[in-house]
Amino acid sequence: MRSDGDDDALSWDGDDALEARRPEMRPRRPQPQETPRPASAPKHEDAPSTASDPSTEQATDAGTDDEPQGLSTVTLVTLGILGGVYLLYTVGWVIGGVGMQAPVMFTLPAFLYQAALWLAVLAPALWFIAVLVVTRGAKDWVRIVWLIAGAALLVPWPFVVSGGGAAL
Repeated sequence: MRSDGDDDALSWDGDDALEARRPEMRPRRPQPQETPRPASAPKHEDAPSTASDPSTEQATDAGTDDEPQGLSTVTLVTLGILGGVYLLYTVGWVIGGVGMQAPVMFTLPAFLYQAALWLAVLAPALWFIAVLVVTRGAKDWVRIVWLIAGAALLVPWPFVVSGGGAAL
């Protein structure tokens, strides 16, 4: 019986090699905020360099961490819920638009109605994608507000008014 404390059942051959390849984790430090220099301000060549100061070297090392910040859990869940709402709106526009086709065909030519129907069906998906692209660098609440505004604007009224029964 071995008494060195190493339990063979809890380790594999080669575990030490994996530990050697694992990268070192550095603690995250907040990046210092730089104040913008006015364009008309002259640059002083005789000013002492701050690069020789060890405290600024540590700050620049921490600032090189260019990992993008992820979305919070609440934002991700909210985006999923609103994405589901937009998907349901797309289905509602399809059902409501097809249900209204027969009564409206005497007022509009068929190709105009089909074009309008396709635009209405694609509008929720286009709004969702446009908001995600345009608000890429904005705060999360701005993105959520624009998505909620789109959900209020793009309600499939033909489906809501007829209750979905016009197509069924």
